[in-house]
Amino acid sequence: MEPSPHHPKRQVLDVLVAARAEEHEAQVRQLRLALQWALLHPAAEGAAYAGWGDDGLVLGDGVGGPIPLAGDGAPFVAAAAPLELAAALGRPTEHAQQLLGDTLELAFRLPRLWELMCAGRIAVWRARAISRETRDLSLDAALHADRLLCAVPDRLDQLSAAGAERLVHEARLHADPDRAHADEETAAARRGAWLQRDGRAPGVTDVHLTLDTPDALAFDATVGRLAADLKELGDTDVLDVRRAKAVGVLADPQHALNLMSGETADTRPRATGTLDLNVHLTPADLEGDGVAVVERLGALSTELFAGWLARHAVDGVAVRVRPVIDLSADNAVDRHDPTPAMREQIALRDATCVFPGCQRDSRSCDLDHLMPYDPDGPPGQTRPSNLAPLCRRHHRAKTHAGWTYVRRRDGTYEWSSPQGQTYTVVPTSRAPLATCR
Repeated sequence: MEPSPHHPKRQVLDVLVAARAEEHEAQVRQLRLALQWALLHPAAEGAAYAGWGDDGLVLGDGVGGPIPLAGDGAPFVAAAAPLELAAALGRPTEHAQQLLGDTLELAFRLPRLWELMCAGRIAVWRARAISRETRDLSLDAALHADRLLCAVPDRLDQLSAAGAERLVHEARLHADPDRAHADEETAAARRGAWLQRDGRAPGVTDVHLTLDTPDALAFDATVGRLAADLKELGDTDVLDVRRAKAVGVLADPQHALNLMSGETADTRPRATGTLDLNVHLTPADLEGDGVAVVERLGALSTELFAGWLARHAVDGVAVRVRPVIDLSADNAVDRHDPTPAMREQIALRDATCVFPGCQRDSRSCDLDHLMPYDPDGPPGQTRPSNLAPLCRRHHRAKTHAGWTYVRRRDGTYEWSSPQGQTYTVVPTSRAPLATCR
């Protein structure tokens, strides 16, 4: 359908509405197919099942088991089912687990919401978001939440996330009055501090905090007081930037105390402890406006990187310069475990787990022998060309779940699934940008 030249504005809107309806229908179809995939892979009684938890439990190891993908009343899915689904979609295994879990939760525990979603009365993304709030409920409580959520269908698609959470919490309390106290304890257990980096702006990092409310208010007051002190000492930045600088000052408690007590007027943030960064650059980068590639952060100017080093020089910083590693070298050792230099070579060659769709950093992965290591076999079995990084989940999939793979001469990997599907993985290298010019 194309816009009419006679009524272009109205036709554009009509086409846009039709496209949105088609998009919704396609998303619903994906969930229906995900449901079909789950039902085609039931977990046998007593066997390992797919779920959330430690990687070591996902394929089962005889000790405990993962948290099921969906709540009580939804069927268990075979442990290997998300692996092949993720590979087919080219996404991490967690993506497939989320898709299957959302679908099962909606279809079996929130049937009214599922039907309204299929009928186009609520957006797929909103229904899936709601399903993630109900997985810890008993089946009765989930069905009660479903009734509350769908009591006024015409308003369902305008229900905010907070509104949905309130209704789910009401159902939780209705089913289990003691749950209020348990929820408070659960919320307290979620306290923490997390860093989130933006690859497009590696010079800054978002910090997310979940604190006790009194601690959060006290922290806010302290940051505000430090921001005011910075202004009095001549800092001309806007308030939000000064508050960000204040948090940097708090990284050194003694410096913050001296600043707040008036014992120092030095407002520069001073880092303490160690700064552990893997940086790739060339001598040419250091001579001018060069580029430093920092692992897990991205590329940044050598000027900014030099500023970081200057800040740490207040307390001293150790810089280790490693020689250039030939990524094409294939030196072997006559033992099972690779040398540190060989491990570094593989981490540089393959930046992530080489299973289809997986993005786990290779520095936290196992090194797998493509041809299994034989203690009684020939020498030289441990060499870069016979090693590849696999995260623990996908290492187990290769060892126990019927997945096989080979490394081609061009450095790509070809995987074969238990269903006979093949997938090609082109690994990402950590090679500095300068080597690619």
